Parts: sequence; structure tokens; C-alpha cells
Amino acid sequence: MSLRQQIITDRIEEIASILKLPNNDAAFLRLSHSIITGQSIHAFDDPDLVDGGQDKQIDTITIEDRDGDEATVYIIQAKNTDSFSSNALIQMRNGLNWIFNKPKSDLQELTNTKFRDKILEYRSIQSGFGPSNIHIVVAFVTNGLSKTISDEFKQEAKSIRNEYDNNTFQVFDLLICGADELVDRINITEKKNRKVNADIKIRYDANNPSLVKYHSEGLKGIICSASGREIARIVNDDKAGYVFDSNIRRFLGGRGAVNADIRTTCTKSDSSHLFWFLNNGITIACDSFDPVTDPDNPHIKIRNIQIVNGCQTATTLAQAATDKILEPNVFVLLRIYETPDNSLVDRIVLTTNNQNKISSRDLRANDRVQIEMQQRFDKFKLHYERKVREFDNNSSIDSSRIAPNELVAQSYLAIVMKKPSDARRRKYKVWGDHYDRIFTVVSVEPYVISFLLYRNASQWLKTSGKTIAHDDFTRRLANNGAFHVARIAAYEWRGSDNWEQYDEELPKQIETLEDKQQDMSQYLVKAFDALKNIIDTKSEYRNDLDRAMKSYDLDADIDKYLHSHKRA
Repeated sequence: MSLRQQIITDRIEEIASILKLPNNDAAFLRLSHSIITGQSIHAFDDPDLVDGGQDKQIDTITIEDRDGDEATVYIIQAKNTDSFSSNALIQMRNGLNWIFNKPKSDLQELTNTKFRDKILEYRSIQSGFGPSNIHIVVAFVTNGLSKTISDEFKQEAKSIRNEYDNNTFQVFDLLICGADELVDRINITEKKNRKVNADIKIRYDANNPSLVKYHSEGLKGIICSASGREIARIVNDDKAGYVFDSNIRRFLGGRGAVNADIRTTCTKSDSSHLFWFLNNGITIACDSFDPVTDPDNPHIKIRNIQIVNGCQTATTLAQAATDKILEPNVFVLLRIYETPDNSLVDRIVLTTNNQNKISSRDLRANDRVQIEMQQRFDKFKLHYERKVREFDNNSSIDSSRIAPNELVAQSYLAIVMKKPSDARRRKYKVWGDHYDRIFTVVSVEPYVISFLLYRNASQWLKTSGKTIAHDDFTRRLANNGAFHVARIAAYEWRGSDNWEQYDEELPKQIETLEDKQQDMSQYLVKAFDALKNIIDTKSEYRNDLDRAMKSYDLDADIDKYLHSHKRA
């Protein structure tokens, strides 16, 4: 076993212990899902788990809306083995065929109902957005070593890429990940906060204004130009990627339209001279910079360089240089800011990242309101996870007490703001349209109550699903209706939508939810029956359940039901 394989083995044993999972295979799946999707291991959505036989070799399907008109779909097979099985990849290809190509009439043959439900959910997304607005990420993950992959496996991988990477989707990525790739991704994600100093050679002419300096109230900035090869050198010398620690995204790959254009421009002799004009440039924050205007060796000395915007540009230039196709006349604009103020760095990150679309909780992780939420959740012995995976390696923390901020916000959106359909399918709005309305934080108790209620509803639906699911429709409703059930149950239990109660009332409700002797199932049963009856009243809801569950009309019908019926 190699060192990196041992690192992964140790990590999955830690995860199995932290999450109290039945075996290391389940822990490896959670680790793989977290690394590929960028989600916390504590925010895993059980309906995403589709492993259930029939040799389709697909473990999870996770669908994420992006900004309401695009989606990313993660399809993952994670095998806790030290090899790459060609047969398993062939079977996974069969699973992809069922997802993308089989007619709906054939899906009824699938006895794996969880897999069938996810296919129908995907088809609904594809129908609404169109395949050209969907980014497909297929990942085959093991704890093997990539250098041992057989020619047969490589041929099967190539065949999958040829079949689906054909401009049908916005992007189709097939990721083959072993121990080396997993550790690389972990190292990128788990920031080391290691300082990198650099001397960047710049273009300087004393007779022309090629260097612009700006000072304001103790802050310093400078604008200049550097060659693409110089930026590539900085990135390639930093093997661990520490210069991107403050960047909110990893490299998105070369297949997206923006990054493909960057690569084309910087590697073609007929366009490379235009790079400076066509590219947004690179934004750098640092502890200090010192421009050296020696005409024979002009450069800028930078301490603790952080590329806060321009990861895609910088990495694409680095890859082109590695491939020896980066043109020598490529230059890029640099904006360099010197500041010891971390909050200003956060604002720079927020306001300058707009070349590729972003909808990420990471953007808001250091907001003052997020820090305050974390502090105030501590009062109730709950660990508010404001940064993705910040508690993943802390075995001293009870995983059942971790409250991912995204899930807290979704729960609040569903219950307090009465928008369960947005909470279920449009969680990107948490960090966009609804952010300022969600995170008012006049009182933290409604957030805690919403989170605990949703968690209660989700767990009840998971354990009682087989009991209440008398048919295919009811089962799918149980798998996808947790936010809606929590919304209704909150009203049934509390008796109103009023969250401005006396300070002592809300803490008492938290105590009730935390009391293991208290049985909330009576309210959850009533809520589920009510949701089912509401959907049964309209044929358009029942005929397309996936569309119904993200419908604003359903939210309105729930409100109408709750406020027009006398509560028992």
C-alpha cells in the first residue's frame, strides 16, 4: 500500500467513526461524494443514494441547480478497492445509458426504485433547462493507483467520453480518481494557509505609464502587466496550490466555454497578442508588495501572494506552459492590493469574482453574520458549519450536533419564510436573492428550531418511508418532501407562523425538539397526509411530482390549507 493509499484508508476510518457508519465502504462513499461535489460529509442527502443492485454501478446521483437556469449533476461510483475494474466501468456505462437514453416506459422495469426516482428527477431538470445548460460530472472513484489502470479500462473510459462528450451537454466530465487524485483534491480543499512569496517580473517602461500606483487611507494598490509565462511559473512552482487558498473555487477544467477560450487565445499565434485586451486579468491580495523599477530587471516583490480572482486564467496559462504551447507574447493585467485587513480581502473576493458564474456558500463564509451565527449556535451546543468541511476531521465533535449553514438556511427558508419549494430545489437562492432576508439574525432561535424540525422530518421520513409508502407515488413523495413536511408540521405543532414570540417561548420549543422523550411523529404524520392530500387535489401536481415539488403554486396551496383549516 502506498503512502497516499494509507492516507485515504486512515481518512475513511475516521469518517466511519465520526458518522457512526456501518463499514468502511460506506465511509469511502461519503468521502468520495464530499470530494467530488464539494459538499460537507455532514450534509449528505439520503435520497441521493441510489445503490441498490441490477449491476448499474452507480452509487449516488446529486443534482444542484445553479442560478435557476443551469444545473450540475454528479454521478458517482465509489469502490473501496485498490484497483480499477474494467467490468465495473462497463456496468457504470450501462447505468449512464439508463439515465440518459432509455425511454420512460422502460424505466418501470427497474426494481431499484431509488435509481428510477433519480432518473425521473434528472429528466425533469433536463426538460426544464435543456441539456446544453447542464454540467454532467461522472466520477469513478477507488483507492487504487492511476498508474496501474489497464488498457482495457482506458478504452472503456474513452468510449464513454466519445459517447457523451459531444456538445450535447454544457460540459461532460468523466473523472477517474484513485488515491493520488483524492489526496491532491483533499490538499487543495483543506487549506494550509502557507505563505508564498514571489518576485513577479513585469513589463515596465520609464517613458510610458506602464505602472499605476494608488494610495488611500493607508491602503495600497498597483496595476501592471506581466507575461503569461511569468504567471505560469508562479503557479507551476507552487505544487500545493497555496496561492489559491483565498480563491473561492478550484480550477473548473478546460472544457467549459470560458476556460477553453482562455486556452485558445493564449496558445494561438494569431490571437495571443490580444490576450491582454480580451482577459479580465488577475487580482492579487498580499501582505506587502514592493515594485522594483530597475530598467534591466523590473519586477514586484510580493509577500504572501494570494490569487483571489483569476484562478481559471492563471491555471490555464500554467497548463499551456506545461504543454509547451503558451505563446511568448501573452501578457496579462495584474491588480495587486496590499492590505492586512482580512475583511477587505473578503470583499475583494466577493466583488471581483465574476468571470465565471458563482453560486457558493464559500463566498459568504467569512461574513460577519455567519461568524455570529456560529457563535450563537454554540449556546445550544450545536456546531454551525460556516465553511465546507471545517469539522470533517474533528473526531471529538458529535456529528449529530453539526449544523451545516446551507442546511440551516434551507430549513429557515422552508419553515419561517414559508418557501419549501425554493428550499428543496433552489438552494442557490440562499446565497443570492434570499441571503439578506434569511440572515437577519434578530434572534437565533428560529434558525435552530427550523434546522431541528427539518432534521426531525427528514429522519422520520427515512425510517417510516416503507410504512407510509403504499404506492410508487407516495414513496417518491416521502423521498422528496422533507422540507414541505417540515413546513406543515411546524405550523401544526406551534399553532401559527408567528416567530416573534416571547424570548422564553422559543427556547422552550428548542428544548421540546431536543427532548428524546418527546414524540413529534403525530405532527409529522399529519403533515405528510396533508401534503399528500394537497397534491392529490390537482392533476398537474400528481402527473409531474418533481415539477410540483419545486412549484411556487404548491407553497401557496400549503399556506391556503394551513390558514383555512381549523387546527386540531
